[in-house]
Amino acid sequence: MGDQLVTTGDCVGADNAYAQQIKASTKDPRLLAAAAALCENDIPRAEMLLRAHLKTFPTDVAAIRMLAEVAARLRRYGDSEKLLERCLELAPSFSAARHNYAIVLHRQNKFVEALSEVDKVLAADPRQPASESLKAAILARIGELDGSIEIYERVLAAFPQQAKLWMTYGHALKTNGREADSVAAYEKSITLTPGLGEAYWSLANLKTVRFTAEQLAAMRSQLGRDDLDQEDRYHLHFALGKALEDAQLYGESFEHYAAGNQLRREAIRYSPQEITNHVRRSKKLFTREFFANRRGYGTPAGDPIFIVGLPRAGSTLLEQILASHSQVEGTMELPDMPAMARSLARPGQSYLECAAELSAAQCAQLGHGVLIEQLLNRWRLHGSSRKSSPSTS
Repeated sequence: MGDQLVTTGDCVGADNAYAQQIKASTKDPRLLAAAAALCENDIPRAEMLLRAHLKTFPTDVAAIRMLAEVAARLRRYGDSEKLLERCLELAPSFSAARHNYAIVLHRQNKFVEALSEVDKVLAADPRQPASESLKAAILARIGELDGSIEIYERVLAAFPQQAKLWMTYGHALKTNGREADSVAAYEKSITLTPGLGEAYWSLANLKTVRFTAEQLAAMRSQLGRDDLDQEDRYHLHFALGKALEDAQLYGESFEHYAAGNQLRREAIRYSPQEITNHVRRSKKLFTREFFANRRGYGTPAGDPIFIVGLPRAGSTLLEQILASHSQVEGTMELPDMPAMARSLARPGQSYLECAAELSAAQCAQLGHGVLIEQLLNRWRLHGSSRKSSPSTS
């Protein structure tokens, strides 16, 4: 019925029909197997089942949303974004899909678009806690900490038993300079979930907290559990390592750091050879001749100041020094740069191959168009609370 109403131009009627289909899909045996595979994180099977189903039923909005979830778990956020756009084109009132759409946009650093979508969800249901928390996270990412903290406090007043939400609230408080309040929030999350290793590590990472003997005993007790999640376990090792280092018990401290790093390494896909190959390819491409042949590319605008350097070389400190001037604004654009680089490349193409193909006109558009637009969008989101002109970074 939804398909037929779409063809007649009755979008409201189609939306209502698809809403009924979504409700009925929770009992659809054709989707139950795919849903079970998703719950078990069997992504290949879920993708196979959903693609086969959508060949026969291409407008099944519930299945489209599930396939978007598959793409998101595989970090193919561009594919997930397109699927959710199609889902919402068919069923604009599908709020769960719109919430997912906002998440995918957020993960791609598309903050303006993400806020717009999450606001649409909240317009229909102003006290939807998951969407309120998502909005708070987006606001925190763009530096709107007062608004983020206000939302977290409202959600926590309604759902005070959410340990991880207390921890995230603590992150926002810390970033906003409210250290005592952030400590209280982290401790609250630990009270609710004693094994929450990241909360302990967040306390340790403040660099000003000194753990008590009772807290050290509590961390050791949690590490003795057989059912502790691996992520909680390595965070506890790191927190204990920091606490014992502060107490000048260096031997035991290093034991915990080593144990934490071993566990963390198991969860990271890292290949030194990939880095070596990338450096070799970069040296081969970015020669003196490469830059000489592209002299004059880019934009003549002198407003942006780019500070580059190796890790731990002091580039962040230099940015903070410059940003203390009343006419200079640190824009927090760092996550945008790799996201922009990824967006330029065609499927299967590396950033290096893409860079070699860029024309002078494309470089000018990118330099002054895409980047400045990203900074302007962030400026618009910050509103009048910012201190300098948006073109100064």
